[in-house]
Amino acid sequence: MSYWFAAFFLLLALSACSSSNFFKQKAQPVPLVTSYGYGFLPDLNKIKTRALRERCERQERNSALGVTLLLHCSRTLLGRDDLSASDLEFARRHYNASVNILFHQRNIQDNLVQVNYSGPSKIFLVDDMITSEERLQPRVFGDIGAAAVSFRKNRNSNNTNIDPNFPLEGIFSSFSIYASDISLQGLRLHVTLTAIPTASNKKIGFANQEYALRYSPSAAFLGLLQNADIHNFSWLGFTNAEKAESRMGVFSIGELSSTKTPLVMLHGLNSDPLIWRYLTMAILNDKSLSQRFQIWHVYYPSGPPPFYNAMRVRKLLNALKQRINTGTQTDEAVLIGHSMGGVIAKLLSSQPDNKLWNTTFTSPPESLLSEEDEDVRDVFLFSPVFERNTVFFLDTPHRGSDVANSLIGSIGSSLISLPFNFRELFRGFINKVGINKLTHAMLPFLQNYGPDSVQVLRPNHPLMTTLATIPVQGTCYSIIGSSGALSCDTQSNCSSISDSVVTYDSAFIEDAQETRIVSSSHNSFKSPEAISFILEKLQHIDK
Repeated sequence: MSYWFAAFFLLLALSACSSSNFFKQKAQPVPLVTSYGYGFLPDLNKIKTRALRERCERQERNSALGVTLLLHCSRTLLGRDDLSASDLEFARRHYNASVNILFHQRNIQDNLVQVNYSGPSKIFLVDDMITSEERLQPRVFGDIGAAAVSFRKNRNSNNTNIDPNFPLEGIFSSFSIYASDISLQGLRLHVTLTAIPTASNKKIGFANQEYALRYSPSAAFLGLLQNADIHNFSWLGFTNAEKAESRMGVFSIGELSSTKTPLVMLHGLNSDPLIWRYLTMAILNDKSLSQRFQIWHVYYPSGPPPFYNAMRVRKLLNALKQRINTGTQTDEAVLIGHSMGGVIAKLLSSQPDNKLWNTTFTSPPESLLSEEDEDVRDVFLFSPVFERNTVFFLDTPHRGSDVANSLIGSIGSSLISLPFNFRELFRGFINKVGINKLTHAMLPFLQNYGPDSVQVLRPNHPLMTTLATIPVQGTCYSIIGSSGALSCDTQSNCSSISDSVVTYDSAFIEDAQETRIVSSSHNSFKSPEAISFILEKLQHIDK
């Protein structure tokens, strides 16, 4: 019994281990030496390239004047069309370093240099981020300038989202900082540093040469991780969904786009979107994937059953689709679900017709449903949110979990307080149509206006059994965690594979394009092999 106790509460504690200490910032650099005399801005255009590089190399860099003149020199060098690879690397490196240094000095007045900054006030440099884990190291794209992250609040006076499709913790955006102007005004050099939002390639010119600005979408996500508190709602959403209700939503990681394909990530039981941090970072650190996909994290209180939560998430996704639809986007998406989140992913990407309804009720829907029963209808009768789907199932109990059916599962179920709206939805409908309209199989689950999520995840639950026979509308892949063998060639060998919560037999689906077994407990979302598998498949979507 102690084994199952440990296994079940390992499942319950998956997200409780989340940390908010994902990076720290470097100490501020030592202030530059104060300059004296007078400012000057030499005309470097007539100096030949080799001599110009040598001049840049000789430039002192301990004062604001010296750094500004190095910026001017490297900026001029970048405008040349006869640069060797070494010259180009030198010019870019010193341009970028000069921008970084002057950005840090933007609030300091020097006798001979004034830095004028144009951009958000709440902003920090990617180069100043020291990550707690190598897997969370943000990648910087582009050539020129300083990659930065800007922050703005997303809470109003009532502590609710200003924009419901972005995280309540705040909106973190990728920015680029570059020197837009250097001029001599009187005896002082004026450097203008400009910060602009950059989520894709943007170029600036030097003479006849163009260079891509440096930016990092993954660093913006890392900034969000550092400030996230959504993990505090994992256990609360499991035990008391009503109190976690205010945090439910579909949240864009980065800008919303009418051209990028949505990639929807759905957590499982007693969990939260922070479980997707490694996968999200890996996607955002891939330039091609970050340009093709927009990541949407879903948070839902996990105490209520997946069929009810899927109905609610479906409404949120349809509303978000309507918000961004310009009439030109293709109606496709990628859905990635872990554990019970995989069950929800299937409910968002399949066409059950009347199968779920007939599993639950003895009379056809048209004889029982009226206009005010829209939510009941949408629990059982629905279409895929997107026409074309690619679905990744991670550790998904398509046929339930024996852990949920154990004594410890019953204890877990007893901790769940189902929300008033859920109970009233079925209380009102069943009282209207009569309890005799429930099938014999579903009567034990709905006669008391339940069930909760643990009860639904028990093996042989009627709706889960029916759902297992319904295919995904599109392509799907199955990732199965194993605490032992990583391959099997017979039914007996496969049946022995388990991640201690979900068995191979429950996680396997015949219509999967490919099944990958990875070494993990019930947390394959952390597995480097699972993440590499997902990235590989994403690269080939629509290619």
